[in-house]
Order: sequence, then structure tokens, then C-alpha cells
Amino acid sequence: MYSVPERRRKISIRTKILFGNVIVMVFLGIAIVALTVRIASLQNEVEFISTHDIQVHETVDQIQKDVLDMETGMRGYVISGDEAYLEPYNTGKARWEADLNALSALVIDNPAQLRNLDSIKSNIQSWTDTASENAIGFKRSGDTESLDRFFREKTGKTKTDALRQQLQSFKDTEMSLTNQRVTDLKQRNASLIFFLYLLWLFVAIIAIAIAWFISGSVIKTIRKVSTTIRQIASQDGNLDKRIEINTRDEMMELGDSTNALLDSIERQNLRKDQIAEIATLLQEQNDINAVGRLFMNQMVRVFDIPFGVLYVRDQANHLVKNAAYAEASENFGRKEFQLGEGLVGQCAAGSRTMIVNQIPDGYVNIQSGIGQSAPKQIVLLPVSFEKSVVGVLEVGAFKPFKKADIELLEQLAGMLGVTIQSVKSRMEMEQLYTEAQAANEELQVQSEELNAQSLELLTMNDELKRSSNFKSEFLANMSHELRTPLNSMLILSQMLAENRHGHLNEDDISYVNTIYSAGNDLLNLINDILDLSKVEAGKLDIEMGNIVLADLQLTIQNNFQEVAAKKKLDFAVRIAPETPAWLETDGFRLQQILKNLLSNAFKFTEAGKVDLTIGVQANNSWGQQEVAFTVTDTGRGIARDKLSLIFEAFTQADSGTARKYGGTGLGLTISSSLANMLGGRIEVQSEEGKGSEFTLYLPAQRSLGELDDAVASRQLATSGSSLSAADPVSIAVSEMPLSTAELKGRNVLLVDDDARNLFALSHVLESLEMTFTIAHDGIECMERLRVGDTYDCILMDIMMPDMDGFQAIREIRHTLRLHTPIIAVTAKAMKEDRDKCLEAGANAYISKPVQVQQLISIMVAQMKVEA
Repeated sequence: MYSVPERRRKISIRTKILFGNVIVMVFLGIAIVALTVRIASLQNEVEFISTHDIQVHETVDQIQKDVLDMETGMRGYVISGDEAYLEPYNTGKARWEADLNALSALVIDNPAQLRNLDSIKSNIQSWTDTASENAIGFKRSGDTESLDRFFREKTGKTKTDALRQQLQSFKDTEMSLTNQRVTDLKQRNASLIFFLYLLWLFVAIIAIAIAWFISGSVIKTIRKVSTTIRQIASQDGNLDKRIEINTRDEMMELGDSTNALLDSIERQNLRKDQIAEIATLLQEQNDINAVGRLFMNQMVRVFDIPFGVLYVRDQANHLVKNAAYAEASENFGRKEFQLGEGLVGQCAAGSRTMIVNQIPDGYVNIQSGIGQSAPKQIVLLPVSFEKSVVGVLEVGAFKPFKKADIELLEQLAGMLGVTIQSVKSRMEMEQLYTEAQAANEELQVQSEELNAQSLELLTMNDELKRSSNFKSEFLANMSHELRTPLNSMLILSQMLAENRHGHLNEDDISYVNTIYSAGNDLLNLINDILDLSKVEAGKLDIEMGNIVLADLQLTIQNNFQEVAAKKKLDFAVRIAPETPAWLETDGFRLQQILKNLLSNAFKFTEAGKVDLTIGVQANNSWGQQEVAFTVTDTGRGIARDKLSLIFEAFTQADSGTARKYGGTGLGLTISSSLANMLGGRIEVQSEEGKGSEFTLYLPAQRSLGELDDAVASRQLATSGSSLSAADPVSIAVSEMPLSTAELKGRNVLLVDDDARNLFALSHVLESLEMTFTIAHDGIECMERLRVGDTYDCILMDIMMPDMDGFQAIREIRHTLRLHTPIIAVTAKAMKEDRDKCLEAGANAYISKPVQVQQLISIMVAQMKVEA
């Protein structure tokens, strides 16, 4: 073990450093004084230039200005005869001499410049006496001849030019002197900088020399320390090497402290190695009692502890004696403690180390072969795992423990806590593993049952998908098959009803209108069934937009005004004053709902009135403001026990209603579903015999994010049926001003595989005095176009054999590269069908059954665009 020798200090490092700093500060002070003197001299020169030279230049400029003012004023007066021009002349004349005297005072130290100033002064006086005053006198006396001779002889001009040259020469001389002073100042400034560098170099050399001298003794000792530490490190932690110190200053204390530190580290490393060895041995144990015995035997060997006892916490929170060392008998230490009982219980309850120094006589004796004695100190340490006490360790010794020993004991107790908890957890895991094996067997059986049920559900789901796909395909095909004959029937009946040739009497026209009405009813029925199918499949989607309620009011009023007049009913559409001007919703679906509600109201009202009121509803239970569309009628009403049935599909209030009024009972079902998709609802109040009130509530403000996930793709579907109110698109087309004369003589290629459609459409074209060519499929259409036939428009059916309309349109656009307007005519009425037609290259789209006026409007528009 290293011992610290006594040495007498000669001079400390602090004294050496202070002495060196004093020397540096003395030299630095001398340098600062010299520098201050040089800087003061330079400052005086800078002030002289900034005050004297600038003032000289400004005074010269002022004299030049005075002469210029006198010359300008004199010329202005001579030219105009206005005395006002003599004001700058008089001012300059009064000031120039004073300015010249001031300038003389500034350059009094320069005789050459003073002589120049005297010459300038005499020239100014000569000019004023012989030139300016004479010219002014000639002007005042009206002596024009003398004045003309004055200007011809240029006496004044010659003198002013010479005067300007003198002033400029004087100014250039002063500027040269200023530049010379600035140059001298720069040279002196450079000398000062050089002096500063020399001064800095001198002080730096002094400081470095002192630092070198002082640091020599310090670095020498530090090198010894670092060399010793490197040797220790190179010897894989061998701490036998110690530092030899020869100096008589603080470095001696550094060496002694380093040696003491090495001694401490050596002791701690030895303890840590022993603790690591204990930890390795404990990890190999699988029993709590074996862990306790092994720990006590190893601990007393490391710390030279004569006795100790270990208590472990059981499941009942009792501290039970697990192991002891050097116990005198079986009764050494109590068998167990409660939490908080005695020192052992208090140590566990408080989770803190307890040290007992005053041990009373007879408290406990430690026996050996030759005698016995009481310990001088007892230490109780909590054995913890993650802040939870799992036991208590009590040890005693004949001399007090050092602080470092107690810290190592606490570290050892923590490691013991981890081991105890690990062994307990391992034992619990073994028990749980046994239980888990039994539970796993049960879960295996349940999993096999769930797999069987899952397979059954997957099979049922596949069947439902196939059924749904079959239903959708069936409805689409049926829609096409039904719309195709309807197309011919509606077109021909509409043409017959026009009775252009006058061959039909009123009864015949009535029969034709009945046929046309029945066809429309069948078309509405097809639309209702398709809408219901799409609602059930979740494929009926929403297009949000801002709807102007005033425009909606006008549209509804126009649509149902004729119906109200035919049934002799009062009809009005009102908007309450507090209602917002617009509403964010799907306008198409909103009109579909309102048309259905109004159609039902007109259908079941024989006398009285039908009203639509649009207003604002107070906040609902979700805190939203709503817009209410209320349809009120004075019809037959609905019985209370039937109100719950009217929104079910294919259901009406009673069978008698179905027989008297007709209908499928789908309108309210579709309207209710559409209202839900728009974020609203439909409520009904009715009293049999007095009428009904249907109210559609929609959110006054909403975002697209509130829509259902099922309504995100903006699919446009066909509208549902309504009494006799026209479709909004059809109304808009029918109201367009048509110029059929523009179609006369135009050539149309009519492509369709159905003879009925060809027959109906060809008669429409003939009635418009248009020429046409028929192609029965896409292949024939391409053959006619390839031979060079030209057409003003092509009416293209989509569903055709061999080559359908989509392929034919793409061939026309991409292969033949023709830009002839193409109007797609198809019984497919879905929005995706329209989009597919436009994507293929069609210019427009019209669904069957074709509305004649709509077809004419589209042809006129497309041919205008082409023209």
C-alpha cells in the first residue's frame, strides 16, 4: 500500500503563475501607454482634416456660388429688366467678401494660397466695377447701344471665366493638400499597426517564456501520472504500478491522490469481481433456499462478516427466515416477521437501509472456538426488485462498516433481489406452463370448431356475392331489354301524336297518348326498381354542390304547375324569410325526393291544395341547424296504424289504394334512403280524412366528410318515378329554342342492330328532312367510313354484336382519325355507361327511350360545334 511522504514546499504553482502574470501585465501596461500617445496624435490629425479641410472646401464652394449668383442675377436683369433678378446679385455681392475673408483666415498658414486669394479678390472687385455694375447701369438708363457693345466685346465674360479658373485652381490645390494629409495619415496608421504587431510579439514572447517555465514543472509531473495510468491500462487493469513524485508543489499532492485513488479502485475492482462471481453462481440456482445459503456463504467471504441472516417475503407478505451464517443455534434469529414488525419489518416497510451502532449487552453474541463477543454494528438492507421489497438482509461486524462497503452491500442486495424474483418467476412460469398446456389443448379444440364455422361463413358470403352479382347483372340486362322496345314505342307514339299529316282523328290521338303515357309509366317503374336495387347494394352515390333555393323553388313550381291546374288544386312553393340562400347537398337527389313527395300529394288529393314550404328548423339533438322541406296536402290522409308501413318497399297504406291509384310502393322507400344518404331524414304527420304533412330535414351546413363511405364515388343514377312531372333534364332540353331548319339536308349515319330502333329513328330523321344511311353493327359502320363516305353526324348504338359501339367509336377516333360528331344512343342509363361512352370518344350521350326533342337539341348543338 502506498504511503504519502512529508515534503516541504518551496514555491507553489499559484505563486509561479501570479509572478509570471505580473511581469506580463507590466510590459502590457508600458505598451498601452505608448499606444495611447500614438493614437492621440493620429486622432488630432484626423480631426484637423475633418474640420479644417472640409471647411475650406465648403467656403470655396460658397464663394463660387456667390460669383455665380451675381452673374446669373446680372444677366437675368439685363435680359428681362425685372428688378427681382437683382436679388441674388445683391445677396452674392454682399456675401462674397466676407466669405473670402473667412477663407483667408483658414489658409493663413499657407502664403501661396493667400496670394491666390488676393488675386481672386481683386478680380472679383474688377468684374463688379467694370462689368456687372456697367451692364446694370446701361440697362437702367436704357442705353441699348452701350449694352450691346458690352456683350459684343465680352469683357464681363472674359473676367468671369478667368475668375472661375482661379477658384477651381485654388480648390484643386486645397484638395491636393488634403490628399497629402490623408496619405501621411495612412502611413502613420500603418506605422502604428506595425508598432502594435511588434508590441504584441514582444509581450507574447515574454508570456510564452514565463508559461514555458511554469508549465515545465507541472507537465513533468502530469506526464509521470499519465505514463503510470497508460502502463496500468496496457497491463489489463493491473493496478500494482504507482507514481513517483519529486517536485515540491501541488503536483506532489496530485501524485499522492492518484496513488490513493488507484488503491481504492484496486479494492473496488476486487469486490466487483467477487460480486460478479457470486452473481454467476446465483444464476445457476433454481431453488429459493439454495439461493439463500449460497449467497450468505459467499457474502461473508467477500466482506469478512462474522454473521448474517436472510429473510424472504412469501405470498402472505410475511418475512420468513431463508438462510443464516454462523448461527449459534437453531433459534438464531426469529423465524418470521410481519411488515413493520421489529427492525426487519421496518426495513422492509420503509425500503431503506438501517444501521444500528449502539448494540446493548446480551443482544446477540458471535461465537468461535475460543470464545464469543457481541458485534459493534448491525446493518439491515432491503432486498428489492423494481422498487418492490422481496426480502431483508441483516449482517453484523466487530467494527463499523465503511461507506463504500455499505454501498457494495446495497448493490449486492439489489442483485440478490433480481435473482430471487427471477427464481420465483421461473417457478411461477413452470406452473403456468403446465396450466397453459392444458388450456392450449382446450383452445385447439375450440380453434378447430371456429375454423369450421369460418369456412361455413365464407361459403355463405360467396353465395351472397354471387347472388348479388346475379341480381345486378339481371337488372342491368332487363333494363336494356325493356328500354330497347320502349324506345321505339315512345318515339313512334310521340310522332303519331303530333299528327303532322292529319290522318288521325281525336280518338286516334287519344289512343296514341294513352300508349305514350303507359310507356312512360313502364319506364318510371323500371327506374324505381333500378334505384331500389342500387340503394340496397350501396351503389347509389351522391354529388355534392351548392343549391340555390330560389332556383329550386322556380323549378318545382314549373314542374307541378300544370299538374295542379289539371286537378284544379291550389299549389304554392314558399321560402321562409330566415332561410339561407343556398344549401350544400346533391341537387339531383333533392329534386328526386321532393318530386316523389309532391307526386304522392297530388295523387292522393282530390280537392283543396298542395303546398311546399322551405324553412329553417331549430337545432336538432346533435346541435345542427336544419333546412326543412315540408309538403302539405288536404288529401285523404293516412291512418295512424299504417304510418309505419309506408316507407317499406312495395307497400302502400292498403290494397284498395293500390288498386285505385296504382304505383309500386317504391317511391317513399327510395326517398327515405336518399334522405339518409344526404345526412337527413323524412318525418310524416297525417290524420285520416284531413291530409298529410311530409317533412324532409337536411343539414344546413355539412362537409363531404360526413357522407357515408358508400357514397364517395359520385355515380349518377337515373331518377325515380313521379306522377307526370317531367325530368329536369328533359324540361331544360324541351325549353331550348330549336332551329330544325339547321338539320335539313344533313347526312346522318344511323348505327343500330335493332330493327325497331332503326324504324323509329329513321322516321324521326325523315320528319326533319335529313338524309341517313343505316349500318347494322360496328363492322358495317367502319366499312362505310373506310370507303370515304362522309357524314355530318353518327348516331351510335352501344350494345351490338361482332363489334360494339365502344370499339367502333375508338376505331373511328384512333384508327380513322375522324372528328365527325358521334352521339352514343344506348339503353344503359348508368353514369358509368355515360362516362365510358365519353372516354371512348363520343361527343354526347343519350339514353333510351330517346326523347325526340332532346335528340334534336343535341344534334343541333353538335353540328354547330363541328361547323
